[in-house]
Amino acid sequence: MSSCILWYMCSLLLISLPAFSQTILLPERWQFKTGDDSSYAHPAFDDSGWKTLDVPSPWEPQGFDGYDGIAWYRVHFSVDPHFAGKPLSLALGKVDDADVTYLNGVRIGSMGRFPPDSLTAYTELRLYKIPAGLLKTQNVLAVRVYDMMGPGGIVFGPLGIYDADAYKEQFDPPPGPKKSFHQLVTSNGLIAAVFHEQRGLIESVRPHIFQAYDSARFVEPYVYRIRPSLQERPVKVAYRDRTHVITATYKNVEISYAAPFTTEEKVFYAVVAGPAENVAACSFTWERGKGGLLVDSVTFARPQGKAEKYFLWGFTDSLHTDRGTVTAARARLVAGNGDLLTKEVAFMRGVIARCRIPEGLSPAERNTLEQSIAVLKMSQVSDREIFPLAGGQLLASLTPGGWNISWVRDGTYAILGLNRLGMFDESRRALGFMLHAASNHYVHYKHTDGKDYGVGVPYQISVCRYFGTGKEESDFGEVIGPNVELDGFGLFLNAFCDYVERSKDTAFFVQHFPLVSSRVADAIIACIDSTGLIRLDSGPWERHLPGKQFAYTSIACANGLKVFAALTATTHKADADRYQRASQRLLGGIRKHLLVENRLIKGNTGAVDPNGYDFFDGGTFEAFTGGLFAEKQLFDSHCGEYSRALRTPGGEGFSRINKGDWYETAEWILLDLRVASAMMRFGEKQPASALVKWVTDQADLNFNLIPELYDRKTAFYDGAVPMVGFGAGAYVVALDDVHNIK
Repeated sequence: MSSCILWYMCSLLLISLPAFSQTILLPERWQFKTGDDSSYAHPAFDDSGWKTLDVPSPWEPQGFDGYDGIAWYRVHFSVDPHFAGKPLSLALGKVDDADVTYLNGVRIGSMGRFPPDSLTAYTELRLYKIPAGLLKTQNVLAVRVYDMMGPGGIVFGPLGIYDADAYKEQFDPPPGPKKSFHQLVTSNGLIAAVFHEQRGLIESVRPHIFQAYDSARFVEPYVYRIRPSLQERPVKVAYRDRTHVITATYKNVEISYAAPFTTEEKVFYAVVAGPAENVAACSFTWERGKGGLLVDSVTFARPQGKAEKYFLWGFTDSLHTDRGTVTAARARLVAGNGDLLTKEVAFMRGVIARCRIPEGLSPAERNTLEQSIAVLKMSQVSDREIFPLAGGQLLASLTPGGWNISWVRDGTYAILGLNRLGMFDESRRALGFMLHAASNHYVHYKHTDGKDYGVGVPYQISVCRYFGTGKEESDFGEVIGPNVELDGFGLFLNAFCDYVERSKDTAFFVQHFPLVSSRVADAIIACIDSTGLIRLDSGPWERHLPGKQFAYTSIACANGLKVFAALTATTHKADADRYQRASQRLLGGIRKHLLVENRLIKGNTGAVDPNGYDFFDGGTFEAFTGGLFAEKQLFDSHCGEYSRALRTPGGEGFSRINKGDWYETAEWILLDLRVASAMMRFGEKQPASALVKWVTDQADLNFNLIPELYDRKTAFYDGAVPMVGFGAGAYVVALDDVHNIK
């Protein structure tokens, strides 16, 4: 099968769906070269020998890990002649850190500055007007990029050319919920694939659902750009019955895509269904990725002249050497007369049917809740994963979201959601992953100032997150040091105790009590300093070292110790008293050093100016959500102060902190949902319901998926999508609170 058909790619650039009729989508694969030469801007320059990269995406995980400096992107594309003469604008997403952009050799815009007086503009969306007459039938876009540190390149956001109407719709939309996301993921905990609604193709299929094996090796797709041969756009794209099965409906056929749970295999499926003659005429092209590619197909006759044709893509690599996986998968299909798709839908619907669903949900709430269940299920690494410590981990997001990494913080919110649903097997596996992961690597760590910022005592829960193989990762930076985050210890205790109490699995508690008490609860106590607060750490928002004394960290640990003490009281009274005293000591420290005039809880001990950076920290609402503070008057004043400081102008909810960058001051969906849960504890059902409805209404227009952020101005989906703990898990909890807390 051909790896790339250029004319076909070009024919797909002009989107024909009515909603996108005035938009030219740029290709997703660009030429790339590190280094600098002004001739790279010339349209006639021969770039055929350059590397190719996916855009938008940082260049580091695509073979250029650790590269900081200047690089060039180039892309060739064709457009319909009718666009010539129209007022047009180019959207180039967000570039880390600076760019100069040329269309057909003409400079059309730049942001940031290059050395020697470099200045980042990574927070700015690149929107450049195209001079009249410059866009031709055949075009070359060249972008010079400078990256100072960290992720580099054209990293995120829309890539396209817009006429005036489409520009206004995309970048200056009216208020209210809106469609703004176009990718769906399917996963079975082993592999993950992403379908792009606008492009009508599978962007990539990955051999693992997590991002990286270790700090030097990212997971690379084994196949890219699986395109059907149809010369039309799908009229509808959706998850079938809110499962993991993606279905694109065309005029004469349906094409469904799935990573299968029922066979627990690393084989990706596309199923074309419809009249036999139309099914026979449909084929696919694709591009090979990393490793060896295994491909096969089989057709099944159906009643009334219909047919289904299954296409299968598997792979081999240094870890997966069985070349018979696709052959075996095809044989199973034949033996079952092609019933896999039906079984897959039934499998996920069975998972949903076993869940505890609140009564009185609206149709939109029910749909988003069911899709959230599917997301939670898809995001957990299967126990059949080849790495022995990998199984059970919950990712912070699924691809295409960039946080397909197992964070402690996100994982605990996901576990809380699983517990509410009664998905106790999944909760137990997620907790078990953290209890058996290879951690304890930062007992001691001396930073550049010579001080030891390690935990100081043996511990079990990661100080940040995990590599996909099940090893602790600290999100290390050579200059800023690792993230040593201590809130995860308290969050884990909360999730652990919530599981035991809701599942009544006392055997799990007894089994793991020695480890949890000595290497989680005792580790928290060891980190309480003379102020009665958790000492300096990197905090919930990953500030690296030397860190601050964050309210969220002490709140999370006080909450965790409180519930752990209550659960311990019936079996280990002396320990329970000790943990309860430690929780009260933290509560006292919070009241003394973080409670401002009994009106609000500030973000950290160093914050003194209400107009200064991070004085307001949305994470402080956990003091009320977790029941640490029960005073209604304090909650009302806290909520009022934070509403004035952190409410976003384009949405309904809250930013993360005040005076931050675009990421920090975007609307954080986790905070919207946790604030809603806090409101319900104090009888504020109307505003709590409004926050949950805002998230629900947005999700209802975007495949019922929940993002990390909403854009501060437009409320479009932003950040990583779909989020798991910060999205699906928190949504389940907030929805349950709104419908069940009296």
